[in-house]
Amino acid sequence: MKIRVLGAGIYGAHLAAALLAEGIDVEIHELADRVFAGASGAIPARLHMGQHYSRSQLTRAACQAHHAEFMDRYGEFTHGVPVNIYAIAEHDSLVDFGTYRQILKSEIEFITVERPAELGLKGVEGALLTGERHILVDKLRDHFAAALEGHIEFGRTPGEVNDPAWDWTIDCSFCANEAAGIDRYEACLTVLLQGPTDRAVTICDGPFPSVYPWDEDRGLCSLTSAKWTPLARCKTWQEARDYLDQLTSEVLERHTNEMFAQMAGYYPSIMDDFEVVDHRLAIRAMPKSAADARLIHVLQVGPRALRIRAGKLDAIFDAERQIKAIINSEALAA
Repeated sequence: MKIRVLGAGIYGAHLAAALLAEGIDVEIHELADRVFAGASGAIPARLHMGQHYSRSQLTRAACQAHHAEFMDRYGEFTHGVPVNIYAIAEHDSLVDFGTYRQILKSEIEFITVERPAELGLKGVEGALLTGERHILVDKLRDHFAAALEGHIEFGRTPGEVNDPAWDWTIDCSFCANEAAGIDRYEACLTVLLQGPTDRAVTICDGPFPSVYPWDEDRGLCSLTSAKWTPLARCKTWQEARDYLDQLTSEVLERHTNEMFAQMAGYYPSIMDDFEVVDHRLAIRAMPKSAADARLIHVLQVGPRALRIRAGKLDAIFDAERQIKAIINSEALAA
């Protein structure tokens, strides 16, 4: 059996490695010149238990179900967050703090912060501390680059997704080639900051910011915002790609400044403790859902073509199971 995987992000890289381990002939076609060139290398890689998704029980359950599996396989490429704060804003939040605590209390362990101001917070109704890890993106990238050496062709355009030259094509390009079930494509900005990496501060639930460890060895954190991280909301992947290709420094600076100002409204010390050192740009496909769900979706888009709409990063194992089930069932039917 010959299988082609489109995209060398975390979904494509993991699936290719899993199929290769079973003796299947796998080739990865990556448009860029490196592994994790897209969203996998440009967004905060939280390995959380669902704290971020108070409005989606399904997403929380998926995160909790996948956590142990991810740690067992890739735990060496993760790092714990010593002080991990989730806070509910006093105004404009889609959930109040009492409801947030009630939702989480039967699912995860946490400590309620009695006086959020002692942690440097302001403008919040309440906060909690909870354990969390994040993925060391550069180290996991290096792992896959070595493990898949000889099986990746860089600079390859996908061509026809349902190419009969392959027994199966698995499209892991974050829906760059097929838009079924996609509401919009967002051109996104993550700001990398130099500063303390021993604390994460996430304001939820709504159009709020987060500062989060990125790389402890280099003293880097990420700054994102549900309001300001999306630079543009586009109808197609190509429209989002064209937008990023023409992005001006003025727009980049404005969104960066807005993120800083928004975060400073809840965590004032960000202005003194951090400085901008880099920007990461990516395109993400957003599903048609009003429930804030971030679940994977495996769709057959041709007789021998499958497409994955990525969910949370730790859902790669669920994607692997679904892909193998489809391939095996087709093989048995043949």
